[in-house]
Amino acid sequence: MALACIMAALLTVHIVLQVWHYQWHKLPWLLLQIFDVNEEDALPTWYSASLLLLASALLYIVSRRKRADGDPWMRYWYGLALGFAFLSIDEVAGFHETLNSLIEVSWTIPGGVVAALVGLLYLRFLLHLPVRTRWLFVVSGCVFLGGALGVERWTDWYAEENLRDTLAYNLWNAAEEGGEMGGVVLFIYALVGYMGRGEDVHVDVTVAGRDGQVKENPSRSA
Repeated sequence: MALACIMAALLTVHIVLQVWHYQWHKLPWLLLQIFDVNEEDALPTWYSASLLLLASALLYIVSRRKRADGDPWMRYWYGLALGFAFLSIDEVAGFHETLNSLIEVSWTIPGGVVAALVGLLYLRFLLHLPVRTRWLFVVSGCVFLGGALGVERWTDWYAEENLRDTLAYNLWNAAEEGGEMGGVVLFIYALVGYMGRGEDVHVDVTVAGRDGQVKENPSRSA
């Protein structure tokens, strides 16, 4: 998948540059910054925000189709579209970092609570999905949260000990952003597969029988 290949390339460049910088020879700041996954004004951050925005756009398309079909789960799809749009903005604007400056604990703690509440709210929605789509959504969410919350929480120690300017910290950043981007790429893969199978499209075809009477084929919708 092209999206996964681009993600892997960006992570590889970040890792190679960081290892070279800390193990062999100091590199120019601008070269490090433009490929640093932990910098907001960098290519990996732009790509991560673009992935989230792409996921939001695809979810919006599904939402519109669900609305046209009168699907009772339509609001959940719209909710996901809005959620991913917010995450895309946050990737660049850094709302979670602002939250860190306003509260005494790490933002990952309230973030984890919100993620758990959203998971409970969407439990019935997940159960109604096709099995393959459901598990891909769950796995992609776990991968994303593992990077965004799990690894982020672990790297707080480096910040507290003033160890951000180290190879270890920057390699952990690659793991964090890799989890985030990997989770979104997997989610997009699952979503495209769901859309491609036509499970979000309402089908209503009329055919004429031999007796001249019009018959309707059964409709199909997820």
